This record gives sequence, structure tokens and C-alpha cells, in this order.
Amino acid sequence: MSDRKAAIVYNKKPVNWKHVVLHIVLLCVCVISMFPFVWMISSSLKDSALIFSYPPELIPHPATWSNYPVAWEETGMGRAMINSLIIAVTATVGNMFVSSMVAYGFAKTNFKGKSACFMIVLSTMMIPSQVTLIPLFIIFRQFGWINTYYPLIVPSLFGTAANVFMMRQYMLKIPDDFRDSGFIDGCGHFRIWLQIILPMCVPTLVSLGVLTFMGHWNNYMGPMIYISSREKMTVPLVLRTFQGNYSTQWNLLMAAACIALLPIIALYIACQRFIISGIMLGGIKG
Repeated sequence: MSDRKAAIVYNKKPVNWKHVVLHIVLLCVCVISMFPFVWMISSSLKDSALIFSYPPELIPHPATWSNYPVAWEETGMGRAMINSLIIAVTATVGNMFVSSMVAYGFAKTNFKGKSACFMIVLSTMMIPSQVTLIPLFIIFRQFGWINTYYPLIVPSLFGTAANVFMMRQYMLKIPDDFRDSGFIDGCGHFRIWLQIILPMCVPTLVSLGVLTFMGHWNNYMGPMIYISSREKMTVPLVLRTFQGNYSTQWNLLMAAACIALLPIIALYIACQRFIISGIMLGGIKG
């Protein structure tokens, strides 16, 4: 019996206090980060008179569930979500298609001036969007695209430098033997990219697609500039309608914001196993 107790004591690992402190700090950071979302949900279930009550109530009593159908009906949230889905899905699919194709060119092909062209693509990341705002508006107005979805979709169809960079970094990790085997079987570059390289890039492709979708879903500046008719408004513009010059319906605004978060949460839950691994693997080599 004494030998057994001695073995148990011997096998017991010492407490790593660095990990304990690290987990406590991360837990505190997690609580602080989640508090705004908890407060948003709490405010969405309150009556307008209880929003700024003192002392504040984190759990409203009674809960006003009617805020959600009111927020849905008064602003046409359903139509706004459909508009945002049309823009976000179309722009994301086109963006990932073109960005992965450009990334393949930089990662798996050789041509004169490839490094210079890649540096030019990356340099576009340093240009603030506010610099090109007025020139783009003038161009789109000449095209007759104002109050349409084209200014919000077409620029994304040319890809983005950040997505090209991440996809290229991931493709560099794929051995060139796969490309060469495609050449031996008589495939061209397009077929190699589509049928061989692209299926291997699913983690990075999905993770970047989720981030691109979130960017278009939450885009406020673009729709505010180019969309003027009520029936074409996106979710961020509809949320803005709850804020007036003299008053704000905070309870309805929070309820509408909770509704607007549902597609993002569902998308993240469905793709969460790809997001972190795809971003980490995409930035290792290069």
C-alpha cells in the first residue's frame, strides 16, 4: 500500500502557475469582450423606459420579447437581410474565385517581373479607401450605377490584395509535384488550379471567405453612399434608421442588431474549424 501511495505522489505533476495565471487573464479578457454582447441582448429585452434605469439591470424583469417582432416589421429587416445576402454572397464568391486564381499565378507559375507585380499588388493595401472614394463615385455615376448594387459587388470581383497574399502563402506550401503531375496528364494551368490546387486550399479558402462575407455584411460606408431607395437598403442602413436627430429607440436598435448577428453567428459556427487553421497555415511560409 505504501508503494502505491508513493507511486501516486511521484506521478503527480507540479502545478504550473504560469498557465494558471495565463488562463485567469484570458478568462477575464473573454468576460470583458463578451460583456457588450450580453448588454446588447439585455437591452433588446427591456422597455424603452428601463434602458437607462439606475441601478442597471442585466437581467430585465419583465422581459419585453415584443421588441423583436416590432423591430422586424417597422424597418423591413427581412428585405434588408435579403439585400445584404445578395451583395455579400455574390461579392464573396467572386472575390475568392479571382483572388485564388491570382494567387495561383504568383505561387505556381514563373514569368518575368513576377516579384515586382506581387509587390505592386501588396502596395495597394497601403492606400486608404477614403482616397479612392470620390474618384470611384464619379466613375460609377458615369456608368449609371448609383442606387444599384453594382458599386458594392463589381470592385470585389477583381479580388483583394489581402486575400491574394494569404492564398499565395498557402499555395506555396503545396509541393510543385502536384502541378507537374497535372502537366503530365495534359492539364493546363486553369484545370490544375481548379481541380488540383483549389481543393487543397479549402481551409484558407473557407476562412477568408467567412471574413470577406462579414466585411460585406457589416459594410456601412458603401451602401450609405450608393444606395438611396428604401427597398434596396442593407442591414447596416436599416439599423441606422432607429437613430434620429433628437432620440434613439435603443431597445429596438439592440433587438434589430441581435437579429442582424444571427447569419454571422450561424456562418461562424458552421465554418469555425476552418477559420483559425486556415489563417495560421496561410501565413507561415513566404
